[in-house]
Amino acid sequence: MVNYILKLEANLKNKMIFAVEYQSKDIALILFEDHHRPGELMWDFHFLYPNYYASETEWYDNRNLISALILSLDREITDQELKDDLVCLADSIIEYKPAVNTKVTFHYDPKVNQYYCERDGHREQFLQYMLSLCENKETINLDEESFNHLTQS
Repeated sequence: MVNYILKLEANLKNKMIFAVEYQSKDIALILFEDHHRPGELMWDFHFLYPNYYASETEWYDNRNLISALILSLDREITDQELKDDLVCLADSIIEYKPAVNTKVTFHYDPKVNQYYCERDGHREQFLQYMLSLCENKETINLDEESFNHLTQS
């Protein structure tokens, strides 16, 4: 793995957003979401059916689901080594792995890049759009004082 820098963009109650920097350029965002529910075979891990599990009863995994959505900023990520590095980075952030089930997915959305590039002037719009990508939808109300330090709620 090469040297990446993780930059915390937002730390909310059940969600975290990190920017991934490589060679002085931000290349991706990682959006973590704690779902407070077990992962479901057909909904969260459908790619395991039917090759590894034939039914939900075989699945039987009641660990808490934490998803890591990796959003590339410039274009879709096709380099497998880069994908592997980003999965490793996302996985390394999650603590106490025996109690959680991790779901990592990749996505490219040009709007994410647009909002990320404009985040200094329109921070709330950036955060609202990122939160709209989550399973558990929520909105946040921020004022100018909220951005003086790390964005936390």
